[in-house]
Amino acid sequence: MKYAVRCPVGPGTHMTASELSTDGSILLRALAVPQHGFPLVTTRRRAGLALALATAAALATAAAVLPSTDFGAAALAADRGEDGAELTVSQREDNAATARKLGLIAGWAGAAALPALLAVAAAGCLFVGFRVAGARPDFKATLAVTAHGMLPVWLRGLLAIPAALVHAPLAPADVPRLVPSSLAALVPSAPPPLAAALGAADLFTVWALVLVAVGMARAAGTSRLRAAVVTLVLFAAYVALFQVVPAALSAGGPGPR
Repeated sequence: MKYAVRCPVGPGTHMTASELSTDGSILLRALAVPQHGFPLVTTRRRAGLALALATAAALATAAAVLPSTDFGAAALAADRGEDGAELTVSQREDNAATARKLGLIAGWAGAAALPALLAVAAAGCLFVGFRVAGARPDFKATLAVTAHGMLPVWLRGLLAIPAALVHAPLAPADVPRLVPSSLAALVPSAPPPLAAALGAADLFTVWALVLVAVGMARAAGTSRLRAAVVTLVLFAAYVALFQVVPAALSAGGPGPR
């Protein structure tokens, strides 16, 4: 008599060991041979394993990078508060301790929640974007494609672990530069808006965009060229609105101040 090993994956749902093995095989094929793996991803429409691996990678990165990051250095070095009053040594130490606590809380919360939240948000944008472009993708298939396609972004963080351990303590601003895989590494003195744009041109991000475009071509029933154009337009809009514009505003560029 054979028994199926069933693994709980959520309220009222279970995943057998064979299903988990199949999902793992499909995930590997999607990363290595996307033209063969993503048809299976869109057919099964399962995002759980990909999201679990992304979250595990983010948490592993946080476990190494957060203790190596000195969130309180800037507060400890500040001479004056926001009101311009001179700070005492005790006040600076209290501000530094608060900054460290907030940095750790934000870091751990982001590692636990961002992989799933960003996958859902990106899937929603892709779903709407492809419908505007005249395609009719299924949302579950779109989410599965997005969860698998974004894995390289989270795997990139694992490469930062050795660098974080070697270069500790780190300033928070130095953490994104631990893995010099973007064009921003070639222009270290670029103005903030340009640095944000160059930072988006990252090797792992490009890998993720290729995977998502290949997967969405299958999920939406469009050509790969059309899927690539829609994916790139949406990504460019994201970079402009959420990276370049905030960087320009924080640097005192055009806009309300």
